[in-house]
Amino acid sequence: MALTAGVYGGGPFYFGGQPVIDDLKSSTFTSVIAWSVHVYAKTGDLIFNDPTIVTNGQYVGASSWPALLASLKTGSTSVNKLIFSVGAGGVQTFTIIEQLIKAQGTGPDSILYQNFAALKTAIPTIDAIDFDDEDNYNVDTVVAFARMLGKLGYGITFCPYSNTSFWLECLHELNTNSPGLVTQFNLQCYSGGAGNNPETWIEAIQSKMGRSFPAAGFVFPGFACIGGLQCNQGMCPTAIQSQLSSWSKYGLEGGWIWLYDQIQACVGSGACQHKSINTAAYAQAVLSGLQPTSSQAATQTRAGTIIGSVANE
Repeated sequence: MALTAGVYGGGPFYFGGQPVIDDLKSSTFTSVIAWSVHVYAKTGDLIFNDPTIVTNGQYVGASSWPALLASLKTGSTSVNKLIFSVGAGGVQTFTIIEQLIKAQGTGPDSILYQNFAALKTAIPTIDAIDFDDEDNYNVDTVVAFARMLGKLGYGITFCPYSNTSFWLECLHELNTNSPGLVTQFNLQCYSGGAGNNPETWIEAIQSKMGRSFPAAGFVFPGFACIGGLQCNQGMCPTAIQSQLSSWSKYGLEGGWIWLYDQIQACVGSGACQHKSINTAAYAQAVLSGLQPTSSQAATQTRAGTIIGSVANE
């Protein structure tokens, strides 16, 4: 089983140039999630944090960025997937998407379609769009948007932290007519999602989707790295590895870290009992934590049976 270790990142992924690309390629992270794309009201422009990258159906971002991102998956590298995250906490991205869909639909003549088509054309190495809907929670909007993106060649991932029933309804409706389009839940287990346990989400997905759905390998928990102005918030690599190790009995196949920007800012801070804080340390924490111990591996079948029985109740 190939394990997935992902990392979200913002400004450094756009402005950091070759040093950031090289750092990611040598890190053992397998998945890079560029955070975050916002959709501008009325015009549908795509904005990566601050810079506008697509407007009026044309890519207008940094001319060097597509090639840099493409190089993540070439040569000597651990990275095999590039995802762009859409939305975030404290913004109205999915509300705006709903408004654009109501006004223009999702066909080839709509600005939403044209702008995401332009993004895919400019950066064809984008594998999927990650939905971080924290403002709207409208099933019809998410389903219509996801189906549009699927026609453009994108896969879909969800990044929930609450509102389980909403995300499950979106998954169920999409999987009914577009099976395989949604490939994972990037479950936030920090901040507003600090109380999340992947077992709860796995059981809920299994119950909603049926026994044959691979729920255990569908939920990827995410953790906040050391960060903050004084690098005194979040989790050290050892703590993340320990937490994932305790959850590996559920059969998890992936996990991820929030946020690359903070990892860079806290390198050399000594915040983790003088142990290394760097990109590779966090990637290894995820991958090592996902490896079950011999006793945990022995109980995975029993746990799967219990979860499977929930689907049949």
